[in-house]
Amino acid sequence: MKEIKIIPLAFAFAGCFLGAGFVSGQELWQFFGEFGVKGYIGLLLACVLLAAFGVIMMRLLQKSGIEKAEEIMVPWDVPFLRMAAGLILNIFLLCVVVIMTAGVGATVEQLLAVPAQITSAVFVFLMGVVALLGISGMMKVFSALVPIIVIATMFFAVMSWVEFGTDGILTLPEQVHSNPLMPNWFVAALTYVAYNLLGSVGIMVPLGKYLRGKRTIRVGIALGGLLLVLVAGSVLTSLTGYPEAAAEQMPMVALTSRLNPTLGIAYGFLLLLGMFSNGLASLVAFMEYVNRHVKVLDAHRRITMAVLMLVVWAASLAGFGNLVGTVFPVFGYIGIVAIVFICVNYVRCGKGKGAAKGEAVIGSEKPE
Repeated sequence: MKEIKIIPLAFAFAGCFLGAGFVSGQELWQFFGEFGVKGYIGLLLACVLLAAFGVIMMRLLQKSGIEKAEEIMVPWDVPFLRMAAGLILNIFLLCVVVIMTAGVGATVEQLLAVPAQITSAVFVFLMGVVALLGISGMMKVFSALVPIIVIATMFFAVMSWVEFGTDGILTLPEQVHSNPLMPNWFVAALTYVAYNLLGSVGIMVPLGKYLRGKRTIRVGIALGGLLLVLVAGSVLTSLTGYPEAAAEQMPMVALTSRLNPTLGIAYGFLLLLGMFSNGLASLVAFMEYVNRHVKVLDAHRRITMAVLMLVVWAASLAGFGNLVGTVFPVFGYIGIVAIVFICVNYVRCGKGKGAAKGEAVIGSEKPE
């Protein structure tokens, strides 16, 4: 694969997070919308932290030459810790694939009354086929779909403002919040950042060797963070005009369907694009890990993929809303530890201690 430039990096970074929970409004409402105006503060804080830690992570990859996610997450050469980190990360990636699959089923069932298990089965088949193309296929999907998602969500936000008005869109009413895993807006923002970065580690680490120069990383990640702000802001301000939609599994689908049934179907299609790109990225990262550690499975990729997709489909039947409200917060707390370790790794690398590998820092940058 060729060197990754600023724009593709921005799309890849944003694409790590633009999945079912994000684009549908379910995830954004649970983590931010329910906290009222403080939720907006939490959202801005989260996006800034995502971009900052994203730069730290990608610079560490660039400076150290690390190519394994478990090595960037654990600064010390302790095999047991690295094995545990790798397992936790990839369990989370698999959970993301399951959640995206459940999201597809919930979306199509809400829009067209097609049983969730049928559409989820079709989705996992298509996702598994494309995932066999590896990293290059993932980057092409990001470059094609992320711009569409960003532009379309902004368009639907404008439609919502026209229909419901703009009064009060920046003053979210605080909701009754009962999730003990997210007791306040600050904890919710931190756990949101943590679990998202935890998932992005597995997706972004394989891209490190294709990056050159500080500017590419800083501008690319910052632009990716801006895209996230645009999408998240569009979704939350839309839902303020019709808060009843938040009770649905797919709030933005309910809102756009309220505007016009055709718009609801169009937004449902947009959701499918987001879920496909996010699920695909997590699946590719998961399979990279599995194929690297289990050579027997690497030799039988198609069979492995078929069995894995069957497991994903079965797990997705647990339901989208339940999975988002439980899996993400739990891994958020785990992700906080991972962020601290990555920052320690970055400092060690800056001091010439060889980052995670215990080797001399690799000068992999080229002047710009």
